[in-house]
Amino acid sequence: MKVTKLLIVTLLSLCFFPAKAQWRLGAEVGIDLSSVNVITNHTQIGSHGGLTIDYAFKNRINLSTGVFHTMKGANTICADDLGYEMLVRLGYLEVPVMIGYRIPIASNIHLTPSIGTYFSWGVNGYGEFEKSTTSNTPNESMNLTEWSNPFESHYYNTAESERKLAYAFNRFDTGLRFGLNAEIGRVSMSFNYDLGLKSMWKGFMDAGLYHQLRNRNATLAIGYKFQL
Repeated sequence: MKVTKLLIVTLLSLCFFPAKAQWRLGAEVGIDLSSVNVITNHTQIGSHGGLTIDYAFKNRINLSTGVFHTMKGANTICADDLGYEMLVRLGYLEVPVMIGYRIPIASNIHLTPSIGTYFSWGVNGYGEFEKSTTSNTPNESMNLTEWSNPFESHYYNTAESERKLAYAFNRFDTGLRFGLNAEIGRVSMSFNYDLGLKSMWKGFMDAGLYHQLRNRNATLAIGYKFQL
């Protein structure tokens, strides 16, 4: 709640800044390299794109935000002791709020390290999971099951025809963001890392997680900025 209030205050403050050349609107595209914070998962490559807006103060402080669509998730997630293995792709609409310091390197070349937070809402996705026989469940296994939208609960059948439930992933996610942006004229190249703080999922109905899943995401992007 405190973070949400801070975001609202920041955005309202931006509305009162004069519309001079410091305002810039841009667009960027790139890739996401995402995972969750468990050892037994593999990094997934996804797409990233959206619009940016920033305001550069005369003292080189830079405020930036935007709206993006990002693809997060991971491959081969094993987070319970009952033999479930999962692949999940999670599409979010994401709004970051960042503050940075714009360092001039050479004529028309700037480097901006930044820190802030992000807020995202799940809008689309895809998943697959299966279950192998383990010492805890020697008489139960499950064929590969497709999950058309991981943000909605999904009923499935085991190989023994038992009907069970996979809980929905949480649509809302938030966390810290760390960034580094390089600008050459109006062209920008950026690296951002998202450190999710909110638990993403509570697991299957019959198998609680032994480790909470949280988003981890690195973004590499290229963009173009227009002065307003």
